[in-house]
Amino acid sequence: MKIISNCSLCEEHSLHVIEHDEVTLMQCLYCGYATSDKFIGDRETNHEYKKLTEEMQRWSIERDGRIWIPGIITLPEGMVYPVEDAEELKWGYAKMVDIPEEEQKNYPTADGGVYKQQYDVENTITYNIFYECLEELNKQAKKTRISKLELPKLKKVISNGEKVQS
Repeated sequence: MKIISNCSLCEEHSLHVIEHDEVTLMQCLYCGYATSDKFIGDRETNHEYKKLTEEMQRWSIERDGRIWIPGIITLPEGMVYPVEDAEELKWGYAKMVDIPEEEQKNYPTADGGVYKQQYDVENTITYNIFYECLEELNKQAKKTRISKLELPKLKKVISNGEKVQS
């Protein structure tokens, strides 16, 4: 079951609540925070919280008997992730870029190959709001999909129905 509700953190009507196999996942697409059943409780007693990185622990928020953590979205077009800017949580968008062929040997895969693309975290674009990052990711995804779209060659047809070579 999927429900869209108001987020208890940002109060926007953007909280996606998904229940699957008796597990509840919650992700707000406006503020970017997420939680699940494994984060029920508080920082002192929750075992999953203790496994988080120091940054994720610092950015986490306790509310409604749950620990909320910043979300991360990775797609073929780019990645949205939390970044720290002057000890304040902001959101970064890193575009997926090709690795130059001469540098690919520096990026080996576990199966003996090489990575051909990477997220360009060196040129991250920073936003104040998670949703703004999602908008950029969506814009880039549309560009990528349109540029890869291959349309068949069309033939010109004049009004009387005769075909003209193009």
